[in-house]
Amino acid sequence: MSRTSPMLEKGEQFFEGDMSLYVNRVSERFDLPVHEHDFIEICYVWAGTGFHYIEDQVMRVRQGDLFFLPIGVSHIFRPASARPKEPLMIGNCVLGEQLFRFLTSMLPAQHGLYRFRKLLAGTDGWFRMREKAGEFGALFDDLLREFESKRTGYETMMCGLLLQLLIGMERTLEGEPEPPSPSARLDAVRQYVRDRLHGALSLSEAAERAGIGARQLQRLLRSRTGQTFTDFVQKERIDRSCRLLTDPSLSSLTVADIASRVGLSDPKRFHLLFKRATGTTPARYRLEKSR
Repeated sequence: MSRTSPMLEKGEQFFEGDMSLYVNRVSERFDLPVHEHDFIEICYVWAGTGFHYIEDQVMRVRQGDLFFLPIGVSHIFRPASARPKEPLMIGNCVLGEQLFRFLTSMLPAQHGLYRFRKLLAGTDGWFRMREKAGEFGALFDDLLREFESKRTGYETMMCGLLLQLLIGMERTLEGEPEPPSPSARLDAVRQYVRDRLHGALSLSEAAERAGIGARQLQRLLRSRTGQTFTDFVQKERIDRSCRLLTDPSLSSLTVADIASRVGLSDPKRFHLLFKRATGTTPARYRLEKSR
């Protein structure tokens, strides 16, 4: 399965008028493309079994699983079987970010929904949970019924049901530890890089250390530092080489020795990267700093 350039779904494809809320129930197929969206989506596994591909992770799903997917997360469901008698039925509750912010800010933080605010502020806020006794399924039944019947006041009724769903999800999260903040994840990646700066570094290993997928890590780095993982590593290597070059206790080390200590065994490449970052050569930098 290709995970490059996912198709973008827009809320305008689903929303009618001023109502940025849409609910459906679909049977997943193998020919549907990986996609991301400019809206928030809550997905419920209504029936069957299959797999959910989220970013660069794959997980088995079954009836009762529920997913919260923020804006920009690429994903797709796939059934476990191509047999029509074994469908994977998914309920999708699609809502605009403005409506979500309104519903999660109606009450002060001490009255609930504070976890959703933190998740919305993060770059990797998708999560998965399971219902305990059909509570999510019952709410999705009611949401779909109201959406399809469009009886008087259905918009208000749907907002009330959606708020119940969010509170139910909040209660399920109560027994789980707080997810690491984006800053904590970035600190974990930085420590991983610094601990292994002298050797080979892996994007997948760094992402695992942060507890997220590789694509999510790239997005986190871009949002927090404006860098790719490669840029991030190179900056750490140049920063450490600057410290090593100006350490009086290491004056006996050659520039090539220092390049090797920061994981750049090719002196020419080290020279190029160092000059590009500092505007001068390693030897001249050492000389100027020693004066």
